[in-house]
Amino acid sequence: MHNILISYPYITKDVIRWVSQHQKDIRLLIDSGAFTNWKAGKESSVDEYMNFIESLPVKPWRYFVLDKIGDSQGTKQNYETMLNRGFKPVPVFTRGSDLNDLDYYYETSDVVAIGGLVGTKNSKGYLKHVVQNNKNRPLHWLGLTNSAMIGYFRPYSCDASTWESGGRYGAISVYMGKGVFKSYTKKQALETAPSSEMWKAIRSYGFNPRDLQIEKNWRGGWSTSRTLGCQSWTRYAMDVEKRFNTKVFLASNTVQAHDMCLKAHKKDSEVFV
Repeated sequence: MHNILISYPYITKDVIRWVSQHQKDIRLLIDSGAFTNWKAGKESSVDEYMNFIESLPVKPWRYFVLDKIGDSQGTKQNYETMLNRGFKPVPVFTRGSDLNDLDYYYETSDVVAIGGLVGTKNSKGYLKHVVQNNKNRPLHWLGLTNSAMIGYFRPYSCDASTWESGGRYGAISVYMGKGVFKSYTKKQALETAPSSEMWKAIRSYGFNPRDLQIEKNWRGGWSTSRTLGCQSWTRYAMDVEKRFNTKVFLASNTVQAHDMCLKAHKKDSEVFV
């Protein structure tokens, strides 16, 4: 089963159609898009979000509450509003919340998400503090997939969009196995041949390392670099779930990205051990 996270602001009619066609193959997690909207200076209303969830032709595996960035009380109010209307969202424990809020959220939900882990100071220290005070209850880490921390704390689930780095920033995170990633940049590829270790790793994903020495293969939606990054992160997600029972959700926002991730999962399902 492929784990996919889609953010509410990016769910178009085409995306809904794609999800409907592939619902048997995916575990769909819906993010409220609060962080995306916050960066754009926008804000969705909780009524709009509930109407959207209610209108979906496909039942998602889970969906998060509409959180408010930097506003723990506002996030809690949205959670209570959704509960009162018969919804069962995953609550978000936002940075600045009282630790007692964890007990409150677990009264109505079997899993709680931790927010405030992206783009903030000492996010790893904050995460450790919350985990150590959570009494081993299921947590979802929003936007954080640090392999060492996952191996140690073994969260219930987490999500990240890092697989896109090859297409966006010209730097592929190549999964080498056993929780280890190594970066392979466009600059490295165009200037010299990869090390024997990297060559072997790229080959293991079914790609020819020489293709990455061609500049055009670092551009475009189905570029070699983006596809390799997707395949690499898919293998990591499958490895983590097998070893630690942690579900890693790859965040993607377009039908093309959804297709790429699902195809990567199906491809590796045939050879992954």
